[in-house]
Amino acid sequence: MGKSIALSLIRKYLSGSCTASEAATVEHWFDLMDAVPDHISGLTDEERVLMETKIFERILRNIEAESHQKPIFIPEKSSYSWKVLAVAASLFLCLSMALLWMQYSSSFSPEKSFKSSQSASILPGGNKAVLTLDDGSSLVLTDANLGKVADQYDMSVVKTAEGELSYKKRKGENPSEMVYNTITTPVGGKYSVILPDGSKVWLNAKSSLRFPTSFTGAERNVQMTGEVYFEVVKNPKQPFKVRSGGTEISVLGTHFNVMAYDDEADQKTTLLEGRIHLSSGNFSKLLKPGQQASVNPSSAIKVSDNTDLEAVMAWRNDLFIFKDMEIKEIARQLSRWYDIRVVFKGTPSKVSYTGTIAKDVALSEMLSMLQFTGLKYELNDHVLTIIE
Repeated sequence: MGKSIALSLIRKYLSGSCTASEAATVEHWFDLMDAVPDHISGLTDEERVLMETKIFERILRNIEAESHQKPIFIPEKSSYSWKVLAVAASLFLCLSMALLWMQYSSSFSPEKSFKSSQSASILPGGNKAVLTLDDGSSLVLTDANLGKVADQYDMSVVKTAEGELSYKKRKGENPSEMVYNTITTPVGGKYSVILPDGSKVWLNAKSSLRFPTSFTGAERNVQMTGEVYFEVVKNPKQPFKVRSGGTEISVLGTHFNVMAYDDEADQKTTLLEGRIHLSSGNFSKLLKPGQQASVNPSSAIKVSDNTDLEAVMAWRNDLFIFKDMEIKEIARQLSRWYDIRVVFKGTPSKVSYTGTIAKDVALSEMLSMLQFTGLKYELNDHVLTIIE
């Protein structure tokens, strides 16, 4: 039927009232499009955006079919209306739609932007960590067998079948002073630990946690770097305190996430459940669930309400979730997960990206979709150059 179609049929399709035959007709027409044609007039702005969305979905499905890859579906709890994540088994990424079509039609060039196939060999991160014991010796947990990996006085350190670390009380010598262990994840690593008090901790890539092998004092004190999510066992008689740089977080029992990477402008603490008290310098705040505190050395603590908890917890759920995120912030996340260095040739774009991406994809699959949106880049060894 060429590139002509009745406006009434398009509207019927967008409203979901088409018959199966009519829907097939419209979807076939979508397959012939790479944007909403200029000759389609009479659509409202909302209808035009929805139509662009549907065309974009068809493009992604066609690419997926050609590459014989399996789509991934966004969980039902997701707020996204687009359900299919396509291209190379896991990726769904879009620009603000008007910018997407403008870039796609004017500057997309596979031959120029994809200079190397090296990305195919760069795999995503996984369960990787090193445990440093009190005597300074280290254990590579990635290579350790399941079961007991070490004894720390009256505690056995165990690698569980779930691939996490656990501390279990045993008969042994009680140390005369506090004994500390440190777990460290490399770039491209993650790991989880059940602390001696039963609290559970997840470490994102390039993070560390220093903790005692037994919480015997008036407080349960730990120190962290990078990004760590805590589910703290409640104990009013023994507050749990997290120190990161110049910030201290005090809790009795709660769930919260702390992001404190050196290459991020602010340290961000997000509360999911319970209450936490946060202090930094001369400032302090009491957080309620759903709030996020941002700490910057040059300013007071800023508290945001109604935080997007799904986006904050994406890493814990093995996802990248980008919501109106600029390429510089995306680049920092990619560098930590894929163990690459990202540099910019020119001024980084201010275009915002939105999308949900599984973290178990190879770098090649991630870059394929970024390339599709019009982003130009080169990859040499483990250096990704983004060309603006």
